[in-house]
Amino acid sequence: MFQLWKLVLLCGLLAGTSASLLDIRGNDVLRKLESGLERGLDTFDSTLETIFQNLKTELESRCSDEVVETQETENLLEQLISRIFQVVYSLTGVRIWNVQVANITFEATSDHSADVKIPITADVTVNLPLLGEIVNLDLKVDPQTTVSIENDTDTETGDSKVVVGECTNSPESISLTVLHSRFGLLNNVVDFGVSLARNVVSSVVQDELCPRFRELLESLDAECVKKLIGEPQDTQDETGEGS
Repeated sequence: MFQLWKLVLLCGLLAGTSASLLDIRGNDVLRKLESGLERGLDTFDSTLETIFQNLKTELESRCSDEVVETQETENLLEQLISRIFQVVYSLTGVRIWNVQVANITFEATSDHSADVKIPITADVTVNLPLLGEIVNLDLKVDPQTTVSIENDTDTETGDSKVVVGECTNSPESISLTVLHSRFGLLNNVVDFGVSLARNVVSSVVQDELCPRFRELLESLDAECVKKLIGEPQDTQDETGEGS
């Protein structure tokens, strides 16, 4: 019976009549993912919260150094994102693996603010029931936000507070390059796989990764953020020219 259904689906793909079947499958996957994100992915894997707390503790401990190095932070961030995508795979059949966080950058826009970029690369494999793996992809996505230090007007002392801006991400900003597609599949099936991967990644970044990035930055004190921000680029350039 399994082989018969497989043959029926393949015939539909070859005949070009399976668009509605693919749409139904895609909608089912995204609904399941949305439900999982609403529940919280840590309900599927309790180690997510443990890794995240370790990540916060590690970065906070780095703040006591004269220069804040983020390499170990990036390693823990890779662990966290990898575990998140493992849960996503169990929900969607979209496998996102070999996650790497290249270099977290704080690009100063003033003495007290910076644009924060977290470039993520990974491999993606999209699976469909009956057909198995249909396409392998190279993923690049760069969630971005802003961080600034402002005076807290809600307190009498006017202490400095860390303010984190909106985390920007859209499906169009996600780079997906086809590395390999299963031989014999029509272009619309491959396109479906790419589109599904893009929507899955976009949802996870917006609803899972961005909130965690925000919480991570908000957990830091103002002095630590000042170290991470450093000097504005134009100030550094003027200093270099004058030396």
